[in-house]
Amino acid sequence: MIAEARMDALMNQGWPAAHSTELDGWLVRHNAGVTLRANSVLPASAPFDLDRALEYVENLYAAHQIAPSFQVGPAAQPGDLDEYLAARGYERRNPTLVMCAEVADVLAKVPDPAVTVNISSTPDDDWMDFWWAVDGRGGSAAQAAARQILNRGRALYAVIPAGRPLQAIGRLALVDDWAGIYCLAVDPGHRRRGLAQAVIHGLLQRATNLGVNRVWLQVVEANAAARALYDRLGFQAVSRYHYRVKA
Repeated sequence: MIAEARMDALMNQGWPAAHSTELDGWLVRHNAGVTLRANSVLPASAPFDLDRALEYVENLYAAHQIAPSFQVGPAAQPGDLDEYLAARGYERRNPTLVMCAEVADVLAKVPDPAVTVNISSTPDDDWMDFWWAVDGRGGSAAQAAARQILNRGRALYAVIPAGRPLQAIGRLALVDDWAGIYCLAVDPGHRRRGLAQAVIHGLLQRATNLGVNRVWLQVVEANAAARALYDRLGFQAVSRYHYRVKA
């Protein structure tokens, strides 16, 4: 079983913010307000002066016109941070499970895709436009900031089919001998056809050639359909987190 703190570090590397400031054990991330993941504090260690650290965080985010936010999981420090933030008016948002599996085990459970999955090392404009249409929030400036997040880390990108119109996409972040599944999206008109599984298979099959042995993903707890798929593929919950966002 992977340590929860190690899982937090992998996820941070898999979705790297433009700016990350070390603050006495906290990693304060901001990225033009694009994605909560890249605009929240990762509280890895307890600061010496909690009130002073929190004041710094709130002032920094206010200067960038971002709502102060914390990613709070089992490894968050100090141990009572969640209660402390709640008492200060921070709202709980997006309870999320972190699930992991051995790549070989997943590939053994995923049927060989009936369609061709095209893999590249960078997201082209069609990939970006599809992802943003399904999961994006904001206009062209926000999309550009999101693209910069993707380009900061080593990753693989999948599309089905090779040309327009796209039906499904996915991203696999590569961190050491780990990989993280992100941006898995299927066009509403092509769902329930096994395309999400095909994307996962294509990405993980390619990743095995790069020395990747284990894979993680994050899934919102309330997403029963996605969780059922990941359970069938052999993923097991190893951690969880939610965000605390200042109202």
